[in-house]
Amino acid sequence: MRVTHVQLPREEAVSYLGACWPPQPGALVTRVSAVGIDHGAVAVHLVDDEPGITWWAVDGLIVPQDAGPAPDLPDCPQETVPEPSPPQPPIS
Repeated sequence: MRVTHVQLPREEAVSYLGACWPPQPGALVTRVSAVGIDHGAVAVHLVDDEPGITWWAVDGLIVPQDAGPAPDLPDCPQETVPEPSPPQPPIS
């Protein structure tokens, strides 16, 4: 497996993700910030010299998107986006 990265401005990467950003609670994401990637395109080539699959990364995360679910990459933990905390009830 070969992984390549093209750095892009955050706003540009977010624009490519469209409705896939921000990730929904319960979504499985890959934390690519663990290997120094923050925003841009991350291409995963399973076989050298063959086309790979490209995912958009924002804020150090690859989220589920049109390319498919977030990939399982070496040295990049996969995490589940937590459910938001319920609002606090008013104090009476």
